[in-house]
Amino acid sequence: MNRIQAFAAAITLALGLTTTHASVLGNETTAVASRAEVYDVFHDRATDFVFVKLPQGWAFAGRDGGLASHEVFHDAATGFVFVKLSGGWKFLGRNVA
Repeated sequence: MNRIQAFAAAITLALGLTTTHASVLGNETTAVASRAEVYDVFHDRATDFVFVKLPQGWAFAGRDGGLASHEVFHDAATGFVFVKLSGGWKFLGRNVA
């Protein structure tokens, strides 16, 4: 079990929720923001800035020159969203939409 799974499991247990709706999404990392769908990642190659498209809009994840592809983890029960950068998983916040 990696750190994000352990963290998600701890939150799930603390909140008394099940993990049936928590998963790493089959999202895409794109260099063209206009092509991104919800939970896709936009990686601006010129600046190495990484953003995740949430239902309520874009969320800045940070600067990452180490990965060409990024994973997004979403727990539907809590709304928590994480993105995997080269330095590890980063909490983006809670999806409120």
